[in-house]
Amino acid sequence: MDFKRLNYFQIVVEEGSITAAAKRIPLAQPALTRQLQLLEEEVGTTLLNRSRTGVRLTMAGKAFYRDTRKLLSEFEQAKRSAQRISEGQLGQLHLGVTVMHLWVPQITALLNAFRERYPEVSLKVDSLLSAPQVEAIRREELDAGILFFPPDDETLCSHCLYEDHLVLVTSATSRLARHPPQKLSDLNNEEFIWFDRSATPTYHDKLIHAFQRADFTPHVVQEGTDNATMLCLVAAGMGCTILPAMTMAGAPEGVVSHRVSDLDLKLPLMLVWRRDSGLSAVQKFIEIAEGRSLGMN
Repeated sequence: MDFKRLNYFQIVVEEGSITAAAKRIPLAQPALTRQLQLLEEEVGTTLLNRSRTGVRLTMAGKAFYRDTRKLLSEFEQAKRSAQRISEGQLGQLHLGVTVMHLWVPQITALLNAFRERYPEVSLKVDSLLSAPQVEAIRREELDAGILFFPPDDETLCSHCLYEDHLVLVTSATSRLARHPPQKLSDLNNEEFIWFDRSATPTYHDKLIHAFQRADFTPHVVQEGTDNATMLCLVAAGMGCTILPAMTMAGAPEGVVSHRVSDLDLKLPLMLVWRRDSGLSAVQKFIEIAEGRSLGMN
């Protein structure tokens, strides 16, 4: 059904005459009369009784006027919603974040800034490791992600939020806490907590290469599925591990971190999204991220 034609019908009823309605629209009177005729043909019944003094609704016309008035109101609301979504003012942003970043102050500040700027955009956040995030972005299951080491992929875009560094994490009561190593090779005989390569291959391989350059071969005695699990294992005295410094923001009691001189691999935390993303909320989030300084101390 033609919504413009419905709107003409509403105006005719409000004005009480075709002549007055034609001036208000504005539209030539014969053209407006024809539009009303076409509307009645489409509905299949007479909606208006015409006379020299004006128009009057039939019983069917009264019901049609009431229902289409509601329909037009909903149509206008739908148009406004669509426009606001296209402007990034309304809708949903589905974001992935690497495990343990949700309580890192720099990331929570970024999420809060977006919520404050665009309160009517629903922010859905999934906590995922980097590799699963990339796949979810490619499958359009995520609109964007916050992760380490995105792949070299022409279909993806990225922006560096900040650059983190690695730290040695030990139990506060351990010998390593009392006498921190000067270099990575000092850890060769220490019990080490690590993670399976399948969880995040790129990150795993970069760390292994950094270890090899420093003549360090980890003696793995326990594996954890993610950073949170590895921190808990360290706290339980199961061994030491190496993690991004940011993870210490959510570390349990009894865990401490140390800088090691040759543990110098840089960890750029990236905001990643599809190059063909047409969602304005993604662009708004990118604008806020690019305008903020998220540097780690």
